[in-house]
Amino acid sequence: MLEKALRYVVLAGIFALPLVCLIVTTSLFFPYITGKNFTFRIIVEIISGAWLALALVNVKYRPRRSWILGCFAIFVLVMAVADAQGVMPFKSFWSNYERMDGWITLIHLLGYTTVAVAVLNTEKLWRRLFQATLAISVAVAIYGFFQIAGTLAIGAGGGGGLSARIDATFGNPIYLAVYMLFHIFMAALLMSYAWRERGPGERVPFVIMYGAAIVLDTAALFFTGTRGTMLGLIGGAVLAVIIYALVAGSSRIRIIAVSSVCLVVIIGAGLHFARNASFIRNVGFLDRLASISLSDDTINARFLNMGIAWQGVKEKPILGWGQENYAIVFDKYYDPRMYGQEPWFDRVHDVIFDWWIAGGTLGLLAYLSIFGAALWAIWRSRAFSVAEASILTGLLAGYFVHNLTVFDNVTSYILFGTMLAYISWRASEARGSKPVIATKLLPEGSLPFVVVICALLMGGIVWWANVGALAENQALIAAIQPQSSGVLTNLADFKQAISYGTYGTQEAREQLAQIATQVASASNVDISTKQQFFDAATSEMSLQQKASSLDARFPLFQGILLSSYGDYKDAGAALTQAHDLSPRKQSILFAIAQNDEAQGDTTDALSTLATAYNLDTEDNDARFYYAAAAIVAGQQSLADQLLAPLIPSGGAADPRISAAYVSVKRYDKIIEIWQAYVKANPTNTQGYFTLAAAYYENGNSAEAISVLQSAEAAVPSVKSQADSLIQQIQSGTVQVGQ
Repeated sequence: MLEKALRYVVLAGIFALPLVCLIVTTSLFFPYITGKNFTFRIIVEIISGAWLALALVNVKYRPRRSWILGCFAIFVLVMAVADAQGVMPFKSFWSNYERMDGWITLIHLLGYTTVAVAVLNTEKLWRRLFQATLAISVAVAIYGFFQIAGTLAIGAGGGGGLSARIDATFGNPIYLAVYMLFHIFMAALLMSYAWRERGPGERVPFVIMYGAAIVLDTAALFFTGTRGTMLGLIGGAVLAVIIYALVAGSSRIRIIAVSSVCLVVIIGAGLHFARNASFIRNVGFLDRLASISLSDDTINARFLNMGIAWQGVKEKPILGWGQENYAIVFDKYYDPRMYGQEPWFDRVHDVIFDWWIAGGTLGLLAYLSIFGAALWAIWRSRAFSVAEASILTGLLAGYFVHNLTVFDNVTSYILFGTMLAYISWRASEARGSKPVIATKLLPEGSLPFVVVICALLMGGIVWWANVGALAENQALIAAIQPQSSGVLTNLADFKQAISYGTYGTQEAREQLAQIATQVASASNVDISTKQQFFDAATSEMSLQQKASSLDARFPLFQGILLSSYGDYKDAGAALTQAHDLSPRKQSILFAIAQNDEAQGDTTDALSTLATAYNLDTEDNDARFYYAAAAIVAGQQSLADQLLAPLIPSGGAADPRISAAYVSVKRYDKIIEIWQAYVKANPTNTQGYFTLAAAYYENGNSAEAISVLQSAEAAVPSVKSQADSLIQQIQSGTVQVGQ
């Protein structure tokens, strides 16, 4: 009776895991990430405890020998060593709230895979699991379609319509895409079973049901607009058809395979040549597929990221830097051509380089060996029909292609672990493999005592691994939300959050620093309160710098914080430290220059901005900062030289340039720049009003009125606003603010 209850606990946990994708916890920080991951970890910890009790007393609950499980275990072991010797072991093991990855996730995934292999020991159970998770995927797809219709909001932001990138309950279109990828192939696998096992009349309802799931999930995948996953699906499906045609030997199937390849090529060519057509541009996923190009900003950034990662690989080739430490490599070897991307990358967005950085060559080879072992089991164990083997190979190929441009999350990990477990179980069954440990360890009568010990052990693990991190997360949510009792309550919540000392502490310290920076300029906050925020934030950021001394992010945050409170000297020291850790990142140089300007040191500021500009002269942010500093410093010829290439197209009409010219009363220069802007953008009303203000400040009211009249002619909707300004100019009551 107790054995049956434990088995049901394990099965209930396994069948509950597909529901993890539906969890969105708005009460937690990173609501689309943390709730799913905490639930996954706790479920795995519970079922692992129940399974361990069973496996200790009964051989039939032990996994059989499998190269897949062996390679997976070796990979987890190699990564444990790599993380332990990495540059920040604590983060490598525990990750952070944004990712909730790290070694802790790997060991949970290995635990889940092992339990699934051992307990899901009949084909019926596996089919039921696949059917359950497929049904949930259809519900998720329908959720996404409601986002297209505008009925439900898109978590990542943006409106509905055919151009939308849906994300359902994932908060990220990429995560939804790979989720659908697995289920499309899973539905194809279930369809192949129905086709093989049922007669012509019986198979039709199943083919229709699974076919409908494939259509819905494929549509959802494409509406995520995730190009790597779309290509992975297409490539994986074509590969599966080709393999089946070659191995099965049917001439009809071979014709279908060749036709499929030709159809894909024709559609791809058609998209490319029709990429500017309105029906392509108005459908998001078609536009993104048609715009695939090596010159695309996103794709170019991926290649630049790989180049940065390669420098890190060369420095630590054997065991790498440890998981979650790519940010340090990114800072150290930053490529200035990344200026148009986000300033902080914690992933290479390529599975090869991500594991190469994290675990070195040993870690990467161990990871790839899992795929090798899975393919070997698929094709050499004789456990799968040609159709099944082809579909599973297509799935692994599509998943791998997907990961060449992005990275895993908890739902893709669960699905990957599920498929590995299934392949391992089928192969072991076919070969009649023996259990990993076949000897009897404990008598069956000891099961009640074993259950108590395992329950206490797993209860302790659940508490140790989750409770503190959950409490810190909830305290952090309270700290960043407005409190009716005032900002000192927020500060107390921050201190409470940080006191837990879990892997959420870095996030709490960063949020504290950012809010303290805002408090510095808040007019409704008294000096004493500002001082308390300053003391707490600077102290915590100092501790964070010590905890991760190679990360440029923290001294930069510290420098900005100190500068906001007027401590420019210490801010300069912190910013210099950030620059030493990432000498080619323009954003750090901008912060250093701003700190110099705040101290009245225009010479050093100009020199620093020159350095930032010369790192990549295509960076217009660097150009504008440099030109604005030159204007303020009285180096007009330098400013003219920097702005000349942009003026004819209207590109020099930047608020930083206008503000700099206002500060030196050079309204004639503003007029020159904004005249060109209005000519290039004749329907932009802001251009007319800015140009009119410049004319007015330059003493030419008549020309200011003429510009406003031109605005009325170009954009009739601004007539009342323009007429009001004209009257104020004529009466001399106009108030111009720059």
